[in-house]
Parts: sequence; C-alpha cells; structure tokens
Amino acid sequence: MSTYLTALLLVPASASLAEAACRIRGYGFHVEQNDRATYEATMDSNGCRHVYGVSGFLTIQKTVIMIRPANGTLSQTGEFSFLYKPKSGFSGKDTYVIYVCGTSRRGTGCSRLTYNAIVQ
Repeated sequence: MSTYLTALLLVPASASLAEAACRIRGYGFHVEQNDRATYEATMDSNGCRHVYGVSGFLTIQKTVIMIRPANGTLSQTGEFSFLYKPKSGFSGKDTYVIYVCGTSRRGTGCSRLTYNAIVQ
C-alpha cells in the first residue's frame, strides 16, 4: 500500500461560481521519493486556490513557492495554501512551481509540483 502526500483543491462554501471553475488534473505524489509531478490546471480569470493536505502517515514540514508565474501572481495564503491569480485581461498558458516537503513512514523528502495553468 502506497502513502501519498496529496494536493487538494478546496473551494469554500462562500466561493463564487467563478472560483469553482478551477480544475486540476491528477493529484498524487510520493514525497519521500522526491517526485517531480506536473499538473494541468484549467481556470478562469479568478484564478485557482491550492491547499496541501495529508493522507496516511504523513506530516507536511514546509511548502514554498519555487518558481513564480510570468503572467500572474502566486501568493502563499496560509502555511500550506496558495492562490494563483492571473493578470487582469490575461488568457493563455502560465506556469508556476510549488515545492512541498514532508515525512512519511518510508522517509523524508520534497516534491517539485509544476502547474501548467490554462486561463480561459
């Protein structure tokens, strides 16, 4: 049985329908194996929120912005949460990278998560 550190997209109950339009494909990576994972994130001009959570026997130690987007802003809004917001009027592709470190029963490591944002 594998243990995963997973990226979860959480939309609060008070979120607008535009915020709920953010979709990210394919979460799941092994932090202790120092994974490099790439995800496609499709969203509208309201951007996308990311919250990193745990499953199994994992502890998150840190999350940091590794590479900032060229066509928007990426803000760390909490210890393990982020908000990507495209520049006003921007549509197209943008990329950013978040670095997540943690510990599981198998060991400690960090994973580099690349998000290819498609702003519609």
